[in-house]
Amino acid sequence: MLWTRFAEVLLGAVLSTCASVLASQVPFTPVDDATLSWSSRPWNERASGDASGNLVFQSLASLLQMMPNSKYPIGHSIARATIPQGTLLHHGRHVGGCPSMDWIAFDPEHAMLFAFGMNGTLQTYITTRDLQLVYFDGSSGNARGGTVDTQDILFWGEPGKREKHELDRLVDGCTWAKQYGMDGILRMEFDFEIMYCDFSQGLELVSTMSSINPWADDDPSGLPSQGPTLPGGHCTPGATFHGLTKESLDAENLQISSQTLGIPPFSYPKGWKGSLPSVDVQAFFAGTWHNRFPGETRVRVDPSSLISLFDPALTSLAEARRSMTRDQYRPANISKADMARWRADIADVMARDLTVKSAIDWQSLARVIQERFGDRLPYMRHLLHEPATNVTVQLARVRKQLIVSLIPYMPRANIGKPEWFAAIARNCAVRLTDHLPRTGFTKQEHLLYHAVEEVLHEICRVYTEAWVDAFDAEKPAALVQELLAKWRDEFDLLMEWLDWPVWIKCDPACGVEESCWVPQGQPWTPDGDHEPRCIRMDFEGFVPPTGLE
Repeated sequence: MLWTRFAEVLLGAVLSTCASVLASQVPFTPVDDATLSWSSRPWNERASGDASGNLVFQSLASLLQMMPNSKYPIGHSIARATIPQGTLLHHGRHVGGCPSMDWIAFDPEHAMLFAFGMNGTLQTYITTRDLQLVYFDGSSGNARGGTVDTQDILFWGEPGKREKHELDRLVDGCTWAKQYGMDGILRMEFDFEIMYCDFSQGLELVSTMSSINPWADDDPSGLPSQGPTLPGGHCTPGATFHGLTKESLDAENLQISSQTLGIPPFSYPKGWKGSLPSVDVQAFFAGTWHNRFPGETRVRVDPSSLISLFDPALTSLAEARRSMTRDQYRPANISKADMARWRADIADVMARDLTVKSAIDWQSLARVIQERFGDRLPYMRHLLHEPATNVTVQLARVRKQLIVSLIPYMPRANIGKPEWFAAIARNCAVRLTDHLPRTGFTKQEHLLYHAVEEVLHEICRVYTEAWVDAFDAEKPAALVQELLAKWRDEFDLLMEWLDWPVWIKCDPACGVEESCWVPQGQPWTPDGDHEPRCIRMDFEGFVPPTGLE
């Protein structure tokens, strides 16, 4: 476990004969208050085992990006989001007519997943005004393995409602959203999607057409009639899943559960010539277009409203995380008291005037920090893991990287003295944050500020502690070897703790005939893990499961 190893490294550093006298002259004072500003703490104080600034920072830096939200599909944050007027959205449905409350996608490839069969229909809408949404991070549209914990806690007051139907989640979620003037709920699965509450509000239908698909004659028997195609302007009342009512879906699932799930026989549209491949897998590829920053650009998330279950004030979740690995963290472990506090914060944010916030671009700030250290940290780790054929040369290369990273923060006064190293560490840690107008922050912005502070403090602490050791470059070879080993462990721990989204990538890089994709843990994907891998652009699709869960 990360913090067990952290403790081992700390103990080793204390006992090591290579510990610098200069570093030891700076006092260490443990501080229990997780919200106390890092600028008031000793520069070489380590973040505690319960520190969650790295996790809040990850959430901020991962907003609306497929890769990090697929690697860690169990989301812990929600925020207000806006889709601007004039944005095209797409709705695929199994039947004719038009929806009232249903799902809608950003990319037509995603919508086409649900536009198959005899009556498959693809509709395109344009937003007639800015749409107001609530965004759930993680793979929140996946509806399995904890990915809907935050939704269930918010809508129903308890997690783990797997027996609930997705249509129940749509109806109850929209009931909750409408009280705050929200148009829908923004989630992510293969791609980003919206559970839209009222298609007659904020949307205008600009195109509807019967879809070209290789199952043009497929019309599963046993489904309750959906009725004739409805004339324009008269839409199916109530909530539907791509045109199917809850009763229709239950009947379809009953039919499927009584037989082996398989692909229907191909039947091409009248007049079609040549082959007609299934394009379902293109929904996965469309999702990869939003893999990295800036992610899904048709949505604008408001970080000043970001409410995180990684907030250190939610102590029940902090306690639960102590015995877990990162991919095991679940909102379902929240206590009743913390849940009530979290839901109250959400109600406050949703009812708040949208102009009540600072003008800080938090996503840009997170990006600047990742750009500053996103390449330097992996390179430092590379240098420290190289086989040491000549430790003096290796020390010189590492020392150079310490200098180039810290020199913007080095004053001329008191060079080599304890107060000089303290000034370097402090300048490094606060340069990007000290000037921010904290008096205008929302409660959520104070959490983001603390997270950014904590992340910068840890980065600058590790760099400066290594610089204390490396400043006097003339050392015996045996001591240099010990220092390199010590720094290697420290930088490894730092990168493991940060776990930035910019480091999620396919390695080696994918070729022109491939796309980099991170599975979300669906049962039909190979290996079932969340590690990035290259898939061919002509990939036909995954083998479907033999039955439904």
